[in-house]
Amino acid sequence: MKFISIFLLLVALIPLSAIGAEEIHLQKNQEAKARDISDAIPRRETDLIDGLILNRAMTRFGHRFYREFVAAYRDIGGETVHSGLTIEEKATARSGSIITIFNNRKRIFVTVVSPASRNIDKQALSAATRIDQILKQNKKQASWAQFLNPDLAADEF
Repeated sequence: MKFISIFLLLVALIPLSAIGAEEIHLQKNQEAKARDISDAIPRRETDLIDGLILNRAMTRFGHRFYREFVAAYRDIGGETVHSGLTIEEKATARSGSIITIFNNRKRIFVTVVSPASRNIDKQALSAATRIDQILKQNKKQASWAQFLNPDLAADEF
């Protein structure tokens, strides 16, 4: 009788331990996935700013332009090492909205989005390609500017 009760107890515990091991395995996988997402805490403070695109739109058309711009910018593989882009919208009664794109508080691109226009997607794509060109050009100029500094002697390079 004791043998049967011990056997039944062991048979009952085997599935429970398998379920517990499976739950632990699933929990570890979820924790690993949580660490792999892009919203993880950055290692350096500068990682907080790099690649950031702020939305300062006010109207439905401005928000649509922002969404299409970000999607197009990521699709073309835009420059991600920049000190932050800001898309700012100023709504006007006559011409729709004036969209200005800033990089590090410097205006680098301006366009007008009309509510009657059906080509907001094309405007956002052309803005994304132009911004990517401007950022790559600025990066190239900044790398050469360090060598043209008259304060540095030849041995200080």
